[in-house]
Amino acid sequence: MVYHEIRKPGDAVQNYLVHNSRSGKKWKKISKYIGKGNLSKKLVAEEIAKFSTELKLAKTYKYLSKKDAEKTEEIKYKFDEYLKKAGKSGLEKFREWFFTELTYNSNAIEGNTLSLRDTSLIITEGLIPKKASLREVYEVKNHKAAIDFLEDYRGDLNEQMILKIHSFILKDIDNENARKYRPIQVFIRGSDVVLPPPSIVPRLMRELIKWYKENKKKLHPLELAAIISMKFVTIHPFVDGNGRVSRLIMNFLLKKNKYPEINIYFRDRPDYMDCVRDANEKQYMNIIKFLVKTLGKNYSFVYVK
Repeated sequence: MVYHEIRKPGDAVQNYLVHNSRSGKKWKKISKYIGKGNLSKKLVAEEIAKFSTELKLAKTYKYLSKKDAEKTEEIKYKFDEYLKKAGKSGLEKFREWFFTELTYNSNAIEGNTLSLRDTSLIITEGLIPKKASLREVYEVKNHKAAIDFLEDYRGDLNEQMILKIHSFILKDIDNENARKYRPIQVFIRGSDVVLPPPSIVPRLMRELIKWYKENKKKLHPLELAAIISMKFVTIHPFVDGNGRVSRLIMNFLLKKNKYPEINIYFRDRPDYMDCVRDANEKQYMNIIKFLVKTLGKNYSFVYVK
């Protein structure tokens, strides 16, 4: 964490930004001088943001290349600037648009046949399209309800929070299995991946949360969100709804760390599923590169390169 420190050698007032980090039992302190006198809160905040970005880009990450780290930070910075200019009403309109697109794509990846327009009608106007199946309508409503829950949620990632998300996803679709780890062996259609037996799912989920706690300050936020999402899918803890929950968790962690959320497009499903298969073998490089590329597509209105 970066903080503002005022030093007064003699009669002078000097401003520094300070970052403390721990490696094992040792602490490392990095300071950056940002000027003399009384600086405005706005200027200090801008300098803190720049210094934080510099520190991130100076690091070497396990999966995120320097080029992709720079791209991610630039998109984050430009999107933050966009939101400042947009104001409250602009933010509300953006999130309405983004979450409608997100709901459409996440459901379509899992086989929902409703169009983006159908999805929008259900979310924004409460209208039920003709020929829409009841299950598909519930999938739209439930996904948006899960998003709304996460918008207001201020806690950290834990098992109860994951189970709560799942309760939204399967509401009125499969109430018997909602908010419960699967009691049976499940299989992925068209895949030879062997999923863990149901008897060890609770233990694997506890280990997932433990891994998260141990690594949440070690990895870049995009790496963290991607790997947690993929580890979750590999466990496949629920009878249904695993893909949707995994992507909601990913975006929760991005937002929690003040990074833009990612909308994986239905049209990119084949590439996404290839990355998921790689992740089943604990190969995470491809999913992270895929997400950086998708981030660029999502926020092309602020980032063009």
